[in-house]
Amino acid sequence: MLNDQNIAEEQVGSFTDTVEIARPDIGNSRFGIGVIMVMAGFVGLWGCICLLNGIVQSQSVQELAQGIFTAFTGI
Repeated sequence: MLNDQNIAEEQVGSFTDTVEIARPDIGNSRFGIGVIMVMAGFVGLWGCICLLNGIVQSQSVQELAQGIFTAFTGI
């Protein structure tokens, strides 16, 4: 049983010498993700402004609830 443990330790030790970490060039993908995040932020901001505009223009709570129900269900 001791021989098996020594072999396992030698194999693990040999693997640590041959491990190489490859770091791919990801500069362009980071830029693309940044552009997508900025555009998503603009769309979210525009949606919030439209929601606030709809709330301000509603005449009553009933009209607001009816508009929200129509928006979610399409009825």
